[in-house]
Amino acid sequence: MLRPLLSICIATYNRASHIGETLDSIIPQLNDDVELLVVDGASTDNTEDVVRKYSEKEYRIRYVRLSYKGGVDQDYDKSVELARG
Repeated sequence: MLRPLLSICIATYNRASHIGETLDSIIPQLNDDVELLVVDGASTDNTEDVVRKYSEKEYRIRYVRLSYKGGVDQDYDKSVELARG
């Protein structure tokens, strides 16, 4: 992917039961100028498994799992820092 113009950033923690629905609603809106970045604040459920299944099929999804729970504000800050768009 070339550098995207827009990054959609999602910070998540233990939302395995909801993140799939969220991704399903966003993916149809993606194009080559848009990336979707999911930053996981060290979830203890299977959020990683769910998001990885999506990212394996959709190259515009990037998943980053943090090694610690920083809280929603820190996780959003990290997502903006990692965004390419």
